[in-house]
Amino acid sequence: MKKFLLTTIMLVGLSALSKAQQGRVGINTTTPATTLDVTANTADTSKPDALLVPRLTRAQLLAKDAAYTADQNGALTFVTTIDGTATPKTTNVITTGFYYYDAPNSVWKGVGGGSSTPNFQIQKGRLHSANAPIVWAADDYSVVTTAMGGTSQLLLPNATTLPLNSVRCVSSNGPGNVGWDPAAVPGTTRPINNLPSTITSGGSFCFIIVDQAGTNVWAMLSGR
Repeated sequence: MKKFLLTTIMLVGLSALSKAQQGRVGINTTTPATTLDVTANTADTSKPDALLVPRLTRAQLLAKDAAYTADQNGALTFVTTIDGTATPKTTNVITTGFYYYDAPNSVWKGVGGGSSTPNFQIQKGRLHSANAPIVWAADDYSVVTTAMGGTSQLLLPNATTLPLNSVRCVSSNGPGNVGWDPAAVPGTTRPINNLPSTITSGGSFCFIIVDQAGTNVWAMLSGR
């Protein structure tokens, strides 16, 4: 009996070693059909059958920005909480769910379901009360000014660091007009079709990133 049991263990071990040498690993199976083959254990209803990928909050993921390079192309993670301020790499991380790393474009992208970018979503907005240039946070999608006036105020976020079709809106709810910061670069931090050149009191404008000869640039979308 002992010899039979020992022989059986040896055969199972040799079979697993053979599959491992073929570059295949099986869990709950001795005949893995792929590089990693996980077979459900349906006989034991007390144990969950699943795979768990690394789970991080958005703040924890963006803290690792520098760690994700070409070698991590296709890496998969699950974002549990939307916190922190988005970076260019995490600009698409706007809901909880699965994301994979697209190394050629240096950005995380949603994997279907709840993590995919919806067709329309109300995003973060804020009031800007200081009579000083607007400093955009990565996740500011709309800004309402309440005390700005004159010129040299508006500087859009760098278009080359944001996804195509990104939209930003500015409304002037203060006593004066809002003009462009002298540092604004046409197409990059100001629209290529920036006419009129100021936003009058009570007016608002939206801007969208479009493709111009392979480069992301700002264009005026609407306004009054």
